[in-house]
This record gives sequence, structure tokens and C-alpha cells, in this order.
Amino acid sequence: NLILLPSGRKKIYRGTIPRLPLLSLVDLGIGLARLKSMARKVDPGFPWQIGQLRWEAETLASWMRRTFWTKAARETFAAGLGTVLGCEPDEVSLWHTLFYIQSAGSLEALIETENGAQQWKFTQGAASLIESLARDIPYELHQPVRKVEIEGSRVTLTTQLGRQYAARAVLVAIPPALQTKIDWSPPLPPVYAQLAQRMPMGSITKVIAIYEKPFWREAGLSGQVLKLSGALRITFDTSPPDGSYGQITGFGVGPLARNLLQLSSDDRTAHYQAELQALFPERPRWLYQKTWADEPWAGGCYVGYFGPGGWRYFGRVLREPLPPLFWAGTERAKQWMGYIEGAMAAAEAAVEALSA
Repeated sequence: NLILLPSGRKKIYRGTIPRLPLLSLVDLGIGLARLKSMARKVDPGFPWQIGQLRWEAETLASWMRRTFWTKAARETFAAGLGTVLGCEPDEVSLWHTLFYIQSAGSLEALIETENGAQQWKFTQGAASLIESLARDIPYELHQPVRKVEIEGSRVTLTTQLGRQYAARAVLVAIPPALQTKIDWSPPLPPVYAQLAQRMPMGSITKVIAIYEKPFWREAGLSGQVLKLSGALRITFDTSPPDGSYGQITGFGVGPLARNLLQLSSDDRTAHYQAELQALFPERPRWLYQKTWADEPWAGGCYVGYFGPGGWRYFGRVLREPLPPLFWAGTERAKQWMGYIEGAMAAAEAAVEALSA
């Protein structure tokens, strides 16, 4: 692995924790240990039951400022946690961060590339899972529902093209932030509009570069890079196992990545092209960058998050069904919120609640 410090110095390291100056490394280790200990105090089944109100009242950034003594430790922590959470430390509450860690079982489960969430990928892309699940469904796909009418025991769904479907119950698996895109009749209780405003989507840009071959392996490098400055903060080697071509997948996070969202797609691509070439000497055969903030039915990625007060005031509403509406989607998951595993678990819980 490689870490690129703001000074421009590059250091090679093994494992998850990068090679920082000794004081910064100790500082980072103590802070991570403290964070993991705090996360164990969160019950992912009932995260609106706040054990420490001050943890819910402050941002992750304010906790960072109180906890870390060194700039390098703060920058490393911000790059890693920002990439995992999909938002910046000054946007998300400390309590939400602790819940997110606990919902995965541990901090290591979130960040490890070996035996952790970052270990696996879909060979044919994540869309292949959806396509397989939907293969035998006899309904139109790719048609957003624009209106839901509830009248007694009957629910009518109207799609964007005007097609209507009747149902006795509806599983709603969209992020809370997108609930206002649907015309609900009668209107949802006002707390749901507040929930949609209080749980925005994350803001991550994914960058994929394709090379003739994974040439970094010849130098004994993993292709995994952690940068403490710039827009592209973390990269991974996502080449096929046979090495038939090289693929680097990176994530744009931090203030500069956010500022790039003001630019056109072509200008963003040019910026990430330049940052990649500063890391990997060969020019990629193909480069693609994508921010889901420009997708009307996503709004961002990877997942919605709460700022201070979010879990305290809206957590119960996030989870509890409103028959004949039953909430699913990864934001509603007790385990692995923000991941496909969480989406599956939330769907199973919604089906169980519907069948009860």
C-alpha cells in the first residue's frame, strides 16, 4: 500500500494502518481504540435510544478536534471515515458514526480489504444482482412510481408513464430523501417530510481507470493508495483475478471533491485524470467518474446519514411501518446499513412486518 502525505512524500506500508510519523501513528491508534469502545455502547436495534446525549449533539468533526493531537492523524482519520460514511465529518453526528460502525459489527469490518466490507466485488457489476432478482417479475422495470393512493384497504400505484397497479400493501425501498418525489394521497404525516430533510444522501464520486495490465503488481505494490490531500483520497486494485487488464477504483471525497461537483462532467474527469497520473505513471486506456448526486432516483451515495439530533428525533420514524406502507432500503437496516447486505436485511424485516 502507499500513502501520499500533503508534503508530497510517499510512503509504502503493509496492512490497514498507514505509515505515519510515530507520534501521529500513536495518536491515530488511541483515537481509533476510543471510537471502537464508544461504538459498542450503541444498540443498532434501537439507535434512537441515546445513551450519551452529548454524542448525539455533536458532529464527528468536533469529536476529532477534541481527540486527535496531530494534523496527520486527523487527516488520515477524516479521509478513511469520510470514504466509509460517504459524507464529511462536519456533516454527520458522532452518534450516527458510532451506529454505522456497530451496524457492521466493528470498525475493522468496515475498512478492511481482507475479511471486511472492502474485500469483494461483483464480477459483472452490482447491477447483475438486481437483474437476476428481477428476471421473473412480471412488471415493468425502470418505471418510477410517481403517485401512491391509499383508500381503505386498497392501494393504487401510478408510474411515470401512467400505468397503474393495485396492491394491498407497499414496500417502500427508496432513501428517505427521495420520499418527497412521490405524491402521497392522503399525504404522509408531516414528520416524514422532516425526515426527508434531515437525512440527506452522501456525496461520493467513484473513479474507475482501466489499464493494459496491472503494472503496479510488478513493482510489488497493491494499488491501494491513501492520500491526505486532493480530491481522490483512496484507491484500490479491482483488476480481474487473472490480470487480463488493470483496473484501479478510487473514491473522491473531501472539500475539493465537493467543489468539483460545481464543474461539468468532462472537467471533473480531467481533474481525476491528472490526480491519477500523479499516482500511476501510465495513462489509463479508459477513465470513468460518476457522482450519484446527478441521478434523480438516487440523489447521492452511498446512503443517507443523520446529523446531530437525527436519530433522537427521527430514528423511530425511520424504522416503524405505517400500514399499508412498510419501509425497506439500506437506511432502515439494523445490520450493515449502507450496504447491499443491509438492504436485503431491511427488505426481509419489512416482509416479516407485513406478514405479521
